[in-house]
Amino acid sequence: MSIYSKNTNIGIRHFRAALALAREQSFARAADALGVVPSALTETIKQLEADCGLRLFDRESRPVTPTEAGEAFLVEARRVVSDFEAALHDLRRVGGIERGSVKVAAAPSVVLFHLAPALKAFRAVHPAVEVSVHDDIAARVGSLVLEREVDFGIAERWHESDQLAYEPFHVDPFVLVCHREHPLAERSRVRLADIPAADVIALDQSTGTGKQIAAAAPAMPPGFLEGRLRAHGTIAQLTMIAQGMGVGLMPELAASVIQSPEIRRIAVEDLALRRTLCIIRRARIGLSPAAERLLDHIRPLGSLASA
Repeated sequence: MSIYSKNTNIGIRHFRAALALAREQSFARAADALGVVPSALTETIKQLEADCGLRLFDRESRPVTPTEAGEAFLVEARRVVSDFEAALHDLRRVGGIERGSVKVAAAPSVVLFHLAPALKAFRAVHPAVEVSVHDDIAARVGSLVLEREVDFGIAERWHESDQLAYEPFHVDPFVLVCHREHPLAERSRVRLADIPAADVIALDQSTGTGKQIAAAAPAMPPGFLEGRLRAHGTIAQLTMIAQGMGVGLMPELAASVIQSPEIRRIAVEDLALRRTLCIIRRARIGLSPAAERLLDHIRPLGSLASA
């Protein structure tokens, strides 16, 4: 190993690499956490060890463990990285909140009942921040977050990926939705057996709501999943219901997106189906100060705010 030199090329990425390796105890897992290939991580650790003239990790052990010198280094490395991130966070906050931008994706019902009120309050305080809103189905909301097209999203959990982090935000019970002249319209509560299966407008399983209903199939009367009319989204479903073409099962907030005097929403006694809306963000990646501040306005509006 080479001796110490003042002309070092060691930087914060070397410190982060060592901390990740100590945490994951595996070059492969640490590389994945850092978003690099294992060979690149190995080279980074070699550079760090060559610069300080000490072996910091025992590569022969399984799992990989720090040496005595490595343990001492890691204590200081944690402090340095923490101080660096705190300074960087403060620096971003100076300009980020005032001149930043935020991109959000959400289900249409979330835009109406949570995002729009939060945005109104947020823009009153931060009018210079640019905000873009994408409304879409749950599958697409998650994809937009994964593809880094938006900073965060709010929808049902759709993607099972370790690249996404889900924060439960709001629980939304399913209700029966029907036209005001439907025979069930005057009731305050119904049971599944009361709902004529032939009247049900089915929802495609490509949507989060349709996927949930399909998963609850054993508890559903026959015919509820295969209506003579099918919709690929709750907006189309609600539009047909408003025209007296059938009934539907959907989350209460989704059922309230179209504010029509023709539509009635009725509780279903024996349907324990709930939609859990989540704040969706990329795992292990922080948000900008502007995005964090917008979330501060959104979180109190969810039913799980005090949970």
